[in-house]
Amino acid sequence: MIHPLALGYHTLGRAARTLPRPLAYAAARRLMDAVYLGWPRGRNAARANAEFLVPHVEWSGDAHSLACAQFRRYGEYLVDAVRLDELAPSDCFDAVAGDDPVWADHWRQLEEWYERRPILFAVIHFGNWDILGGAFRHRIGPSMVLIDDLGHPALDRAIQEQRARLGMTPAGGRAGLRHIVEHLQAKGTAAILFDRPPRPAERTRSDQVFGRPIELPDELHRIAQRTGAKLIPLTATRQGHEFRFQPHIDLDYTPGDPLLPAFEPALRSGPDQWYQFRELFRS
Repeated sequence: MIHPLALGYHTLGRAARTLPRPLAYAAARRLMDAVYLGWPRGRNAARANAEFLVPHVEWSGDAHSLACAQFRRYGEYLVDAVRLDELAPSDCFDAVAGDDPVWADHWRQLEEWYERRPILFAVIHFGNWDILGGAFRHRIGPSMVLIDDLGHPALDRAIQEQRARLGMTPAGGRAGLRHIVEHLQAKGTAAILFDRPPRPAERTRSDQVFGRPIELPDELHRIAQRTGAKLIPLTATRQGHEFRFQPHIDLDYTPGDPLLPAFEPALRSGPDQWYQFRELFRS
Protein backbone atom coordinates (compact mmCIF):
# COMPACT_ATOMS: atom_id res chain seq x y z
CA MET A 1 0.00 0.00 0.00
CA ILE A 2 1.37 3.43 -0.94
CA HIS A 3 2.14 5.75 1.98
CA PRO A 4 -0.36 8.67 2.22
CA LEU A 5 2.41 11.26 1.99
CA ALA A 6 3.86 9.56 -1.07
CA LEU A 7 0.37 9.54 -2.59
CA GLY A 8 0.21 13.30 -1.96
CA TYR A 9 3.55 13.76 -3.68
CA HIS A 10 2.53 11.79 -6.77
CA THR A 11 -0.91 13.43 -6.97
CA LEU A 12 0.66 16.85 -6.68
CA GLY A 13 3.54 16.21 -9.10
CA ARG A 14 2.49 17.60 -12.48
CA ALA A 15 0.41 20.50 -11.11
CA ALA A 16 3.23 21.53 -8.77
CA ARG A 17 5.61 21.73 -11.74
CA THR A 18 3.34 23.62 -14.12
CA LEU A 19 1.62 26.12 -11.83
CA PRO A 20 3.34 29.30 -10.63
CA ARG A 21 4.86 28.49 -7.27
CA PRO A 22 2.32 30.48 -5.16
CA LEU A 23 -0.58 28.66 -6.87
CA ALA A 24 1.20 25.34 -6.47
CA TYR A 25 1.54 26.01 -2.74
CA ALA A 26 -2.18 26.84 -2.52
CA ALA A 27 -3.11 23.63 -4.37
CA ALA A 28 -0.83 21.60 -2.12
CA ARG A 29 -2.44 23.00 1.01
CA ARG A 30 -5.88 21.94 -0.27
CA LEU A 31 -4.59 18.48 -1.20
CA MET A 32 -3.10 18.00 2.25
CA ASP A 33 -6.45 18.88 3.80
CA ALA A 34 -7.75 15.74 2.07
CA VAL A 35 -4.77 13.70 3.29
CA TYR A 36 -5.43 14.98 6.83
CA LEU A 37 -9.04 13.80 6.67
CA GLY A 38 -8.23 10.49 4.98
CA TRP A 39 -5.28 9.39 7.14
CA PRO A 40 -6.56 8.88 10.70
CA ARG A 41 -3.27 7.54 12.05
CA GLY A 42 -1.23 10.54 10.89
CA ARG A 43 -3.98 12.98 11.87
CA ASN A 44 -4.30 11.59 15.38
CA ALA A 45 -0.53 11.60 15.93
CA ALA A 46 -0.23 15.20 14.73
CA ARG A 47 -3.10 16.28 16.97
CA ALA A 48 -1.59 14.54 20.00
CA ASN A 49 1.72 16.37 19.41
CA ALA A 50 -0.10 19.65 18.84
CA GLU A 51 -1.98 19.28 22.16
CA PHE A 52 1.35 19.60 23.91
CA LEU A 53 2.68 22.42 21.71
CA VAL A 54 -0.28 24.82 21.76
CA PRO A 55 0.33 26.31 25.25
CA HIS A 56 3.99 27.00 24.46
CA VAL A 57 3.93 28.50 20.96
CA GLU A 58 2.58 31.47 19.03
CA TRP A 59 -0.68 29.91 17.87
CA SER A 60 -4.17 31.30 18.40
CA GLY A 61 -6.11 28.14 17.51
CA ASP A 62 -6.54 24.72 19.08
CA ALA A 63 -4.63 21.47 18.56
CA HIS A 64 -6.85 20.45 15.64
CA SER A 65 -6.13 23.69 13.76
CA LEU A 66 -2.39 23.40 14.41
CA ALA A 67 -2.23 19.77 13.26
CA CYS A 68 -4.16 20.62 10.11
CA ALA A 69 -1.82 23.56 9.46
CA GLN A 70 1.19 21.24 9.81
CA PHE A 71 -0.20 19.03 7.05
CA ARG A 72 -0.73 22.10 4.85
CA ARG A 73 2.81 23.29 5.46
CA TYR A 74 4.08 19.85 4.57
CA GLY A 75 2.24 20.28 1.28
CA GLU A 76 4.37 23.37 0.65
CA TYR A 77 7.47 21.33 1.40
CA LEU A 78 6.30 18.70 -1.12
CA VAL A 79 6.02 21.40 -3.78
CA ASP A 80 9.62 22.38 -3.06
CA ALA A 81 10.60 18.69 -3.22
CA VAL A 82 8.87 18.17 -6.57
CA ARG A 83 10.66 21.23 -7.95
CA LEU A 84 14.13 20.62 -6.54
CA ASP A 85 15.41 20.02 -10.06
CA GLU A 86 14.68 23.68 -10.86
CA LEU A 87 17.19 24.81 -8.26
CA ALA A 88 20.92 25.28 -8.18
CA PRO A 89 22.82 25.50 -4.88
CA SER A 90 23.03 29.26 -5.46
CA ASP A 91 19.20 29.46 -5.51
CA CYS A 92 19.11 27.68 -2.15
CA PHE A 93 21.67 30.14 -0.79
CA ASP A 94 19.55 33.07 -1.97
CA ALA A 95 16.40 31.50 -0.45
CA VAL A 96 17.94 31.54 3.03
CA ALA A 97 19.23 35.11 2.60
CA GLY A 98 22.71 33.66 2.66
CA ASP A 99 24.38 37.00 2.01
CA ASP A 100 22.77 38.56 5.11
CA PRO A 101 25.54 40.36 7.07
CA VAL A 102 24.20 38.78 10.28
CA TRP A 103 25.32 35.42 8.91
CA ALA A 104 28.77 36.54 7.77
CA ASP A 105 30.50 35.34 10.97
CA HIS A 106 28.65 32.01 10.86
CA TRP A 107 29.77 31.32 7.31
CA ARG A 108 33.35 32.27 8.16
CA GLN A 109 33.38 29.91 11.14
CA LEU A 110 31.88 27.02 9.15
CA GLU A 111 34.37 27.64 6.36
CA GLU A 112 37.23 27.55 8.87
CA TRP A 113 36.05 24.18 10.24
CA TYR A 114 35.21 22.60 6.88
CA GLU A 115 37.52 19.67 6.05
CA ARG A 116 39.64 20.57 9.09
CA ARG A 117 37.31 18.96 11.62
CA PRO A 118 34.15 16.84 11.28
CA ILE A 119 30.86 18.77 11.36
CA LEU A 120 27.57 17.07 12.23
CA PHE A 121 24.40 19.11 11.78
CA ALA A 122 21.49 18.14 14.03
CA VAL A 123 18.36 18.81 11.97
CA ILE A 124 14.66 18.47 12.79
CA HIS A 125 11.69 17.84 10.49
CA PHE A 126 10.97 21.53 10.17
CA GLY A 127 10.72 24.13 7.38
CA ASN A 128 12.84 22.90 4.48
CA TRP A 129 16.05 21.07 5.35
CA ASP A 130 16.94 20.38 1.71
CA ILE A 131 17.35 24.10 1.03
CA LEU A 132 19.83 24.36 3.90
CA GLY A 133 21.94 21.59 2.36
CA GLY A 134 21.96 23.32 -1.02
CA ALA A 135 22.89 26.64 0.55
CA PHE A 136 25.74 25.00 2.46
CA ARG A 137 27.00 23.40 -0.78
CA HIS A 138 27.05 26.78 -2.50
CA ARG A 139 28.85 28.66 0.25
CA ILE A 140 31.04 25.95 1.85
CA GLY A 141 31.02 22.56 0.10
CA PRO A 142 29.27 19.19 -0.24
CA SER A 143 27.95 17.16 2.67
CA MET A 144 26.30 13.84 3.47
CA VAL A 145 22.79 13.36 4.86
CA LEU A 146 21.15 10.41 6.62
CA ILE A 147 17.85 9.92 4.79
CA ASP A 148 14.40 8.72 5.82
CA ASP A 149 12.33 6.18 3.92
CA LEU A 150 9.70 8.42 2.32
CA GLY A 151 7.15 5.63 1.85
CA HIS A 152 7.54 4.67 -1.81
CA PRO A 153 10.57 3.60 -3.90
CA ALA A 154 9.86 5.99 -6.78
CA LEU A 155 9.45 8.89 -4.38
CA ASP A 156 12.66 7.95 -2.58
CA ARG A 157 14.56 7.83 -5.87
CA ALA A 158 13.24 11.16 -7.13
CA ILE A 159 14.04 13.08 -3.93
CA GLN A 160 17.42 11.49 -3.22
CA GLU A 161 18.67 12.06 -6.76
CA GLN A 162 17.84 15.75 -6.50
CA ARG A 163 19.40 16.04 -3.04
CA ALA A 164 22.59 14.55 -4.45
CA ARG A 165 22.52 17.04 -7.33
CA LEU A 166 22.36 19.88 -4.78
CA GLY A 167 25.45 18.58 -3.02
CA MET A 168 24.00 16.29 -0.32
CA THR A 169 25.13 12.67 -0.68
CA PRO A 170 22.22 10.54 0.63
CA ALA A 171 22.99 7.68 3.02
CA GLY A 172 20.23 5.34 4.18
CA GLY A 173 19.80 2.55 6.72
CA ARG A 174 22.53 0.87 8.78
CA ALA A 175 24.95 1.04 5.85
CA GLY A 176 24.24 4.75 5.62
CA LEU A 177 25.16 5.21 9.27
CA ARG A 178 28.47 3.47 8.67
CA HIS A 179 29.17 5.68 5.66
CA ILE A 180 28.42 8.80 7.69
CA VAL A 181 30.77 7.67 10.46
CA GLU A 182 33.52 7.02 7.90
CA HIS A 183 32.84 10.38 6.26
CA LEU A 184 33.08 12.22 9.57
CA GLN A 185 36.22 10.35 10.55
CA ALA A 186 37.71 11.73 7.33
CA LYS A 187 36.79 15.27 8.53
CA GLY A 188 33.67 15.46 6.39
CA THR A 189 30.33 17.18 7.04
CA ALA A 190 27.00 15.38 7.55
CA ALA A 191 23.44 16.05 8.69
CA ILE A 192 21.00 13.83 10.57
CA LEU A 193 17.29 14.35 11.22
CA PHE A 194 17.05 13.19 14.81
CA ASP A 195 13.54 14.11 16.03
CA ARG A 196 11.67 10.85 15.62
CA PRO A 197 10.11 8.31 17.97
CA PRO A 198 12.56 5.54 18.94
CA ARG A 199 12.16 2.16 17.28
CA PRO A 200 11.53 -0.89 19.51
CA ALA A 201 14.63 -1.77 21.55
CA GLU A 202 16.53 1.21 20.13
CA ARG A 203 18.94 3.00 22.45
CA THR A 204 17.57 6.37 23.54
CA ARG A 205 18.66 9.59 25.16
CA SER A 206 16.66 12.01 27.31
CA ASP A 207 15.96 15.38 25.75
CA GLN A 208 13.40 18.06 26.48
CA VAL A 209 11.30 20.67 24.70
CA PHE A 210 9.50 23.51 26.46
CA GLY A 211 10.32 21.77 29.74
CA ARG A 212 8.75 18.42 28.78
CA PRO A 213 11.08 15.39 28.95
CA ILE A 214 11.18 13.32 25.80
CA GLU A 215 13.06 10.18 24.78
CA LEU A 216 14.75 10.31 21.38
CA PRO A 217 17.18 7.98 19.57
CA ASP A 218 20.75 8.57 20.71
CA GLU A 219 22.48 7.68 17.41
CA LEU A 220 23.26 11.34 16.70
CA HIS A 221 25.16 11.78 19.98
CA ARG A 222 26.91 8.42 19.67
CA ILE A 223 28.13 9.33 16.19
CA ALA A 224 29.36 12.74 17.39
CA GLN A 225 31.22 11.13 20.31
CA ARG A 226 32.74 8.39 18.16
CA THR A 227 33.97 10.77 15.45
CA GLY A 228 34.74 13.88 17.51
CA ALA A 229 32.37 15.85 15.29
CA LYS A 230 31.28 19.37 16.12
CA LEU A 231 27.53 18.97 16.76
CA ILE A 232 25.51 21.95 15.48
CA PRO A 233 21.71 22.42 15.74
CA LEU A 234 20.38 23.83 12.44
CA THR A 235 16.95 24.61 10.99
CA ALA A 236 15.15 27.21 8.88
CA THR A 237 11.70 28.82 9.18
CA ARG A 238 9.68 29.42 6.02
CA GLN A 239 8.75 33.09 5.69
CA GLY A 240 5.01 33.37 5.01
CA HIS A 241 3.98 31.07 2.16
CA GLU A 242 6.90 31.90 -0.09
CA PHE A 243 10.20 30.32 -1.05
CA ARG A 244 12.10 32.29 1.58
CA PHE A 245 13.59 30.95 4.81
CA GLN A 246 15.12 32.29 8.00
CA PRO A 247 17.95 29.99 9.14
CA HIS A 248 18.61 29.27 12.81
CA ILE A 249 21.97 27.88 13.94
CA ASP A 250 23.75 27.34 17.24
CA LEU A 251 27.52 27.13 16.78
CA ASP A 252 28.03 27.13 20.55
CA TYR A 253 25.97 24.06 21.45
CA THR A 254 27.51 22.25 24.43
CA PRO A 255 27.86 18.48 23.88
CA GLY A 256 25.75 16.51 26.32
CA ASP A 257 23.10 19.22 26.75
CA PRO A 258 19.54 18.61 25.50
CA LEU A 259 19.31 19.44 21.80
CA LEU A 260 15.68 20.41 21.29
CA PRO A 261 15.87 23.62 23.36
CA ALA A 262 18.12 25.04 20.62
CA PHE A 263 15.15 24.73 18.27
CA GLU A 264 12.57 26.29 20.60
CA PRO A 265 12.71 29.82 19.05
CA ALA A 266 11.89 28.36 15.62
CA LEU A 267 9.23 26.05 17.07
CA ARG A 268 7.67 28.89 19.04
CA SER A 269 7.32 31.20 16.04
CA GLY A 270 6.49 28.52 13.44
CA PRO A 271 4.85 25.52 15.15
CA ASP A 272 2.93 24.70 11.97
CA GLN A 273 6.26 23.98 10.27
CA TRP A 274 7.18 21.02 12.50
CA TYR A 275 6.17 17.99 10.43
CA GLN A 276 5.47 15.32 13.04
CA PHE A 277 3.02 12.67 11.86
CA ARG A 278 4.16 10.12 14.46
CA GLU A 279 3.33 10.66 18.13
CA LEU A 280 6.34 12.05 19.99
CA PHE A 281 4.93 13.04 23.36
CA ARG A 282 3.80 9.72 24.75
CA SER A 283 2.91 9.41 28.43
